[in-house]
Amino acid sequence: MLKAIVFDYNGTLVDDLDLAVESYFRAGNERGYSLDREKVRKHISQPPSAKRGIYFGAISDAEWTAIIGRRKQIYAELARSAFKLFPETEKTLTELSGRYRLGVLSNTFRSLYEMLFPRRLAGLFQASLFFDEVPDPKPSPAPMQSMLQALGIRAHECGYVGDAVEDVQMARAAGVRSFALATGACSAQELSAAGADWVGPDLGVLTACLLDGSGSEKA
Repeated sequence: MLKAIVFDYNGTLVDDLDLAVESYFRAGNERGYSLDREKVRKHISQPPSAKRGIYFGAISDAEWTAIIGRRKQIYAELARSAFKLFPETEKTLTELSGRYRLGVLSNTFRSLYEMLFPRRLAGLFQASLFFDEVPDPKPSPAPMQSMLQALGIRAHECGYVGDAVEDVQMARAAGVRSFALATGACSAQELSAAGADWVGPDLGVLTACLLDGSGSEKA
């Protein structure tokens, strides 16, 4: 029986794929790197540490620090006018908080989350964990294992909701049930092939399944 639901952030609760792509694209191009938006989009769900090599090659730590700092600035600037939750996000978190312990686990940076995510909704999470707080980010199972400890539950009592292959891989490696949404850069077919336990179109469909009990059963 599930006791907790943990959510990814970007592409799952927040409809910001275009913002994420554009911020990396602009930050790279400002510093002279020939990025194209399709390459950025293809790898956007990778942790920042992996995107470093994929996007920019063998660069120095100082150069990477400059790029990622500028990327954060651009994202925040764009988000001031274009940041948005998915239509179902508020209802999903509100309704599920009455039945489950909730958490958020993401490869984004805490500073961006705290700057932009509504505080009333952030208050529904019993635990949160971000890229800059873990030594080994997803798809490693380590962040999920830390989240399980924080929520005081065992792996089979938890479900993880994400939009990327890396989300599915982390959940499976940690023994957690994987709920995959085709709301980000990965298709439903890619998520299913990665081994997700459940694949659906959006948070609304998932919430209905969890509340009626059908989503908590292993397929």
